[in-house]
Amino acid sequence: NAEDYVPVSGKKERIVVLGVGWGAAAFLKGIDASKFDVTVISPRNFFLFTPMLAGSAVGTVEYRSITEPVRTINSKANYLEATATAIDPKTNTVSCESVVCEGTSCTIEEFTVPYDKLLVTVGAQTNTFGIPGVREHCCFLKQVEDAQRIRNSIVNCFERANLPDLSDEER
Repeated sequence: NAEDYVPVSGKKERIVVLGVGWGAAAFLKGIDASKFDVTVISPRNFFLFTPMLAGSAVGTVEYRSITEPVRTINSKANYLEATATAIDPKTNTVSCESVVCEGTSCTIEEFTVPYDKLLVTVGAQTNTFGIPGVREHCCFLKQVEDAQRIRNSIVNCFERANLPDLSDEER
């Protein structure tokens, strides 16, 4: 139901942006959100400069230096932390789910967002090319959490190598 979401202004053309990747960031930097009702929908509230992920995994750069909050990219755009689950081009609505937590209890809330124009800039899934074991045994590098996991693994290897009862071969 399109009435579930109240746009910032009913008079402006409603532009909904799905995702906060390269395309979305470029669009948000260039659009005058005072002339349009711009809403960004993404489970991630920041743009990630992915070419620097490897550097953050080894500690050359810090994670916060390769991210930019959506609200900083365009302060006049509305941001909804949610996942788009369906697009209905007949009614010009996007169905969304958002996880809402209070204390230790979390619920999934569903809502719809109407649009006049829709920009789909969602990222892609990592392709394993059907090779058995890749998903279970590889360290993917697409998100900040992936870089953190790799950095923690490297640090843990150095810490284990420093244990006193290890042979030179084990180190």
